[in-house]
Amino acid sequence: QYNLQLSERRAKAVAAYLTDKGVSSERITVEFYGESKPAEANDTRDGRRKNRRVEFKILKLQ
Repeated sequence: QYNLQLSERRAKAVAAYLTDKGVSSERITVEFYGESKPAEANDTRDGRRKNRRVEFKILKLQ
């Protein structure tokens, strides 16, 4: 539960940053996964570091 909430806060912080930089909030979709979609295994310090991330995709430029 903690990691899911942390993931949500990170994702929303990025969305807020993009909005502050002029991206319309209507063009932003926020998704967060907590521990359900790790980039790396969580059994090493490096793996845990790589899992503390936010990813975003630019689908269409205007």
